[in-house]
Amino acid sequence: MSKIETVDSSDHERSKSNTPHLEKSMQLFDHYEDKTDEVKAQFVVLSENQYINRLKNVYSASNEFMTCDCEEDIVDGLNIACGSDSDCINRLTNIECVDDQCGCGDYCLNQRFQRREYANISIFLTAEKGYGMRANVDIPAHSFIIEYMGEIVDSEEYKARKQKYDAEEIKHFYFMMIQDNEIIDATKKASLGRYCNHSCDPNAYIEKWVVNKRFRMGIFAKRKINKGEEICFDYNVDRYGAQPQKCFCGAANCLGVMGGKTQSETVRLLPHIITEALGVRASDEKKWLKEQKKNGVKVTNDNVDSNVNVEFVKALELKPLDPSDLAKISSCLMQPDLDLIVIKRILERFGMAFDDVLEGLLFRLNRFHGMQALGHALKTIFSVVGEKNTLSADQLNVLEMTVYLFEHWPKLKSKNSIQDGEVEELLRAFETKSLSENMKTRIDHLLEEWSTLEVVYRIPKKLEKNDSQRVLDDRRSRSGNTPSSGNKLPTGPASLTKQPWGDIDVSMLPENRKVEGCPLPSGWEWALDPTTQTRYYFNRLMNSTQWEKPEWPVDKVTKEDEEKRRRKERDREREKARELRDLKVLEKERALKRQSELKQEEEKLNMLSNIIAEASRSGSDENEHFKTKKSRTILKSQSRSKGNASRGEKAARVSDPNSEKKIVLSNSNGEKERKSSSENHSLDKKWMSLFASYVPNILKRYESEIGRDNLKNCARDIVHHLAKKEEKRHEGEAAPSTLSDERKAKIKAFSKEYMAKFMQKFEEKKKRKLELSGSPSKKQKL
Repeated sequence: MSKIETVDSSDHERSKSNTPHLEKSMQLFDHYEDKTDEVKAQFVVLSENQYINRLKNVYSASNEFMTCDCEEDIVDGLNIACGSDSDCINRLTNIECVDDQCGCGDYCLNQRFQRREYANISIFLTAEKGYGMRANVDIPAHSFIIEYMGEIVDSEEYKARKQKYDAEEIKHFYFMMIQDNEIIDATKKASLGRYCNHSCDPNAYIEKWVVNKRFRMGIFAKRKINKGEEICFDYNVDRYGAQPQKCFCGAANCLGVMGGKTQSETVRLLPHIITEALGVRASDEKKWLKEQKKNGVKVTNDNVDSNVNVEFVKALELKPLDPSDLAKISSCLMQPDLDLIVIKRILERFGMAFDDVLEGLLFRLNRFHGMQALGHALKTIFSVVGEKNTLSADQLNVLEMTVYLFEHWPKLKSKNSIQDGEVEELLRAFETKSLSENMKTRIDHLLEEWSTLEVVYRIPKKLEKNDSQRVLDDRRSRSGNTPSSGNKLPTGPASLTKQPWGDIDVSMLPENRKVEGCPLPSGWEWALDPTTQTRYYFNRLMNSTQWEKPEWPVDKVTKEDEEKRRRKERDREREKARELRDLKVLEKERALKRQSELKQEEEKLNMLSNIIAEASRSGSDENEHFKTKKSRTILKSQSRSKGNASRGEKAARVSDPNSEKKIVLSNSNGEKERKSSSENHSLDKKWMSLFASYVPNILKRYESEIGRDNLKNCARDIVHHLAKKEEKRHEGEAAPSTLSDERKAKIKAFSKEYMAKFMQKFEEKKKRKLELSGSPSKKQKL
């Protein structure tokens, strides 16, 4: 089996691409001998990851548990909440729900890692690759296959083990990087996932999930995997400078080798999760690679090492945000060690939205743990800045865009999400850096606004134990009262057969939720006092801290407690319904407002055509009256010849039919305008939408000089001007769905000319302001 030295999870993610699976004759291995029991004797089979001592109490994925807003849904004794077809915010953002923390109830369907819901697989011996992993049944696309487990080590331990395994002459290493300073070593302790081989055309991919505040790696089906088919993912080893190794995958598009320089041009440019967050299609990557090859440009070492092709990300033409993108954006921003350029381009997609659209996008992003996601983005920038006092242009830009989003954030009811994302602390930390006074003022204003919010301690739902209709364990039992030190555990025969915590799987709990192999009561955790190194206990739900170890309550949940729980559930349900109703009302009001604006515009057009017609009519009457009076004056004074008088009469007679024609034309034009106004508006809107998807990308380089608001106004003016111009030129024709290269070139030229004029005026205005600001002192001298 040909394993690489170090595999990075983010590289595996990119194998889950939008590119279609290559058709080839399917090779099945279901007739090969099952070697599962044989391989299990070669390593220690783990049921969960084992952390070295230095990492045992490190929860690097999140400081707080991320909770969804799903409700418990019991069908035939099973909780079917948070399933694959649900709108569970945790599942959509690659976070597993945790019993005792979420309101969706215990044993929901979003606990595949914790409950080890692996696919039916087995290990077999391949002809050339060593052991491999195969499907014993058909596996549907995107199904969870197995977790890639092992010992979790830091960078220091990784280097030591690497040398040790070299000395032991271990041929194949099984390292997988979770994030910086967190690596899975599946060499001696692992799951069967260690036998998943490489393929240039894989049918599986690796995905990173947050489980119990820690990152864990899962192997998922990229497409439907048939019974007997070998399960493989793409190692992408060239990203880590491995020596070229012969590839035996047998795929139609096999490169012949794994690693080395030969694979550089064929790998995807970005991890899968980033492509989704930036709205990148496989065609975008292919087009860019083609252009680079044509220009003789090769992938740089910087791009390879960072796992992200920086030049590609910079050159990417962003697409306007769609509400369906927000879950992936939130999940991407919460990834560890995310590149600054990726964060910048993701936030730029929000900048493309007009204010009314942005409001709806942020409302939905807030639901998908958006505040925590932006907190992660700020943390990434701050970690890069470190001890330096000044921020780079890109870092300042990201900070400014993040603050801008916070300023437009929907009204919050509590400080929980702000606290979970450590947003306040991060913004205060940024204030200590060299920022402009304007930026510091904006941050101060946000902090002042948030200071009025309170942290709400949500009390989880409770259930009576031994409910005959529910297949659940005692983890659902939660006491609302602080346990007293006088409560003792039951003694005698009963205590020997059943513990007060029921059948809780203690091995699945984090270290700070158990003491000496016994779980702490619901909601309780422990930590070490930094001064005395003495253990103390705290409960966030009760907002309580104590030195004594909390005891499990003996009494069952009372009817009064159950009634309180149900009352809180009803209140929560009403609140959710109210929020949904408010959102629908808001959308309805916007639709009515748009209809009203269209109607007003149509009325204005009608009024204008009537005014023009009336003006033409009154103008002809005045001309006739004036000319008649003039002719009478001429006759009376006899100052002119009869020939001149007759010519004047003739001219007066000729003017009448012309004026009538003008009135008729004016009326007919008015009718035409009224008939086509709604049609023109629709066409105008399509043209505007088409140009709005391209113009902002052209103007983004001016943002640092003129500011976001000015940039938006310029983009809006250019879009309006171009839309009107094209609509007039192609009157009656439908707007195209995409812009041609020729039209893009024209738009670019026009935008450049427009911005040149704008920049000239902008500089003149700036200069005048500076002169005016200095004028009072000049007057005083005079």
